[in-house]
Amino acid sequence: MTSTESTPHAQPETIKDTMISIIIAFALAFVFRGFVVEAFVIPTGSMAPTLMGAHMKFRDTASGNVWPVGPWFANDGPSGSYPNPQTAPPGRFITVHDPMTGRATQRAQVPLSSGDRILVLKYLYSIMDPARFDVIVFKNPEIPTENYIKRLLGLPGEEIALVDGDVFVRRGGVPAGEEDKNSWSQGGWQIARKPRAVQNAVWQTVFDSSFTPPPPESFRPPWTSETPGWTLNDTAIYAYAGTSRTELVFNQARPRIVTPGAGETWAINDRYAYNEMPAQTQRFPVSDLRLRAGIEPEAAGLAVEASIIARGFEVQARIEGQTATLRQRQLIGAAGAYGKWEDLRTGTVRPLSTGRVTDIAFYMVDQSLHLEIDRRPAFEPWEYDWGPGERILRATGQAIEHYAQLQLPDGPNVLADPRIYTAPQVRWAFAGAPLKMHRVGLDRDIHYQPDSFKHHSRLKGPARSTSPAAPVRLGPDQFFACGDNSPASLDMRLLDSVKPWVAQQFDDTIGVIPRELLLGRAFFVYWPSLHKESGPMPMADFGRMRFIW
Repeated sequence: MTSTESTPHAQPETIKDTMISIIIAFALAFVFRGFVVEAFVIPTGSMAPTLMGAHMKFRDTASGNVWPVGPWFANDGPSGSYPNPQTAPPGRFITVHDPMTGRATQRAQVPLSSGDRILVLKYLYSIMDPARFDVIVFKNPEIPTENYIKRLLGLPGEEIALVDGDVFVRRGGVPAGEEDKNSWSQGGWQIARKPRAVQNAVWQTVFDSSFTPPPPESFRPPWTSETPGWTLNDTAIYAYAGTSRTELVFNQARPRIVTPGAGETWAINDRYAYNEMPAQTQRFPVSDLRLRAGIEPEAAGLAVEASIIARGFEVQARIEGQTATLRQRQLIGAAGAYGKWEDLRTGTVRPLSTGRVTDIAFYMVDQSLHLEIDRRPAFEPWEYDWGPGERILRATGQAIEHYAQLQLPDGPNVLADPRIYTAPQVRWAFAGAPLKMHRVGLDRDIHYQPDSFKHHSRLKGPARSTSPAAPVRLGPDQFFACGDNSPASLDMRLLDSVKPWVAQQFDDTIGVIPRELLLGRAFFVYWPSLHKESGPMPMADFGRMRFIW
């Protein structure tokens, strides 16, 4: 049956309709940008290596390691001691060092890569509030035309203390009866522990055997042993041929490169390869560490121990047969004697199989101990709750009252001296069977440095929150944030003024972020810096597109 109805012809789209569609699209885009998501470019390296500002990329041809270094600028005249890496003539070189091997690399005319481009989710306070350890974007209270990006550490109503690299918080004010005590010796403090996703994102590699350069490079790894039978040099896979008990110790005094006049050693500190520049910053010992390796037994019966010695204790993860144990013992006196072992956690695990590589990671971070086998927790973490005062005592061997007496009101921060902190030690131990070790690594946590206001600052004395003499107590709508690259971050610790109109309209408190200046949470790197040396055309580094934690 044939229909007699005629199908109406579609009306051609007019210029007016097209313009209306374009206007609506622009309006929606502006609304979306203003209230939901906005794009930003990272300007500086204060959040490196989590997020990169303008930087240079270097690659060591021997190890294969690729790493970023922040730009620096210098006098290029005849008396200049080092060149500007972006403008130096071909005959002049800059020297940087591979963070995995210490090997020097010389380059000239180094191209400068732009900062990461990120997406920021605007805060909708009726739906969600900022959360601790968010990476946030906000207007700088000193210069509100500048957008700052930092990690959120302090929330409204909290008191904040940055102690031995970690974050401590207290709500509710001073406990009754403790008003006369040093604030860091008072009760009510808790350490702020990072969520697992954040922690996994901020580990920074101190050493990884995967980057071992081939012979004939004069490289020697930091891992050493006094037991014969080890193969450690000139190989990325370590091997032990014996069955008796043996220890593998991270030798921090060992030079990275075995050459006359060798430079740095393998000290475990808050070194940032990104910050390599003629003016070095202070480096503090870091005890929040992760030991990791792929263990391959070559016979049955292998027992494995991973130990971290720090803050007056040896903490250890032990795997033998089907049993995994977390335990600790206390250091007694200065002669290296220890007390008895105390078991903290015990669990049942799959035995280490002959010929199979099992990934083991043992770490101490934010006053908690963790053991992971093949990237899965072996049991619940063990947590301990020292306050700032006890943490200083354990980290330095002196009570906080001792440092409070030394602190002058306008003097430099006495806690900002790396020499007062005890360096950690780490080691592996094995017994019962020969083995191979793959991907042997040591990682460290973010370490928020104590500091002092600089000589040119309007303020004097210790940096905010890094001494009991410089407390930070946040009001109902105030926040506190710092950069992941603590030595190179101008953040709430060190800001020394507030723009007058910000003080008048929002908040005149120096060193805090008023709620009204928060823009949102950075959640995705949508366009990392370009590869400029991969060919005739710059290529986007798509492998670094990622969510931000």
